[in-house]
Amino acid sequence: MRNDYVKRGVLAPLIHDFLTMRHNLGFKSGSSRFSLFAFDRFAREKGLRSITVTIELAEEWCAKRPGEAADTWSHRNCFLRQFSVYLSNLGHETFIPPRIPGPRDERFVPYIFSEAEIGAIYAACDRLTLYDRHARTHIMVLPALIRMLASTGIRIGEAVKLTNRDVNLEQNYLTLRSTKNGKDRLVPISGSLAAICVQYRKYRDLLPSNSDYFFVKLNGCGCQANGFSQWWNKILKMACIKHRGKTVGPRIQDLRHSFCIRALAHLLKEGKDLYYILPILSMYIGHTSLASTDRYVRMTSEMYPDLLDKTDSICSYIFSELNYRSTP
Repeated sequence: MRNDYVKRGVLAPLIHDFLTMRHNLGFKSGSSRFSLFAFDRFAREKGLRSITVTIELAEEWCAKRPGEAADTWSHRNCFLRQFSVYLSNLGHETFIPPRIPGPRDERFVPYIFSEAEIGAIYAACDRLTLYDRHARTHIMVLPALIRMLASTGIRIGEAVKLTNRDVNLEQNYLTLRSTKNGKDRLVPISGSLAAICVQYRKYRDLLPSNSDYFFVKLNGCGCQANGFSQWWNKILKMACIKHRGKTVGPRIQDLRHSFCIRALAHLLKEGKDLYYILPILSMYIGHTSLASTDRYVRMTSEMYPDLLDKTDSICSYIFSELNYRSTP
């Protein structure tokens, strides 16, 4: 931490305590640390001498800046709001800024792949060919990687961080370490996926040993989560799935959303109780709360009308309405 972020403002010691508390709870604090210590400097320059967040300071700080991205604006507001709630809980008189809806709150419209589309994507991955030879290509990992994303619902960032010791193909499970929410978790995998991974590992072990990552490029170095966009677009084209643009998708992370919908639908069709399966799914896919998972409940009931009666009694009043895109 740079000293000039914390050395003077009256709020700095409490910001440090707040960030320490979040870190101990498993949350990552890089962006919030920078933003809150910047607010501390801002408040000090405005003459703040007591432990509080005034309405004047909050409104000026939270105002959208010229050219500022909507995500940055929303996050800056969210960090100050969380810190203000923390101050209030400690007994300090403080203003709590209202929540600014993030752009994802309005735009969250995942593409849900059908079973036929998933099959077409797998087939496309198996037909990929390399037109020019270079050692930095990801082509070899794609059949196993895409199947892993679609059949487990893990994030692509979690997949590319897997090391050889994290992929247990004898007992069929993955160990995800230091995930998005700062926690480790175990993810069981099917026998068919394990067989694909065994086949991939056979060829992976022939490559140069330049890293211990499970998914590597032909030069033996690890893959980057953002390095698959061109291959993904090619896979969609080969699978005859129309790509509508970077923001609209279908995006590679929509494999995760599709997994969640299919898992919920399958369990509900088996007569499982939503009260029990929702916390299990939430833990499985790495959400820190049910609030991040409950959106899939409404989407499932919309896509599978025969399940509507099973979910409406629970989610009609507490789960938000969401649209979805699937095959026309």
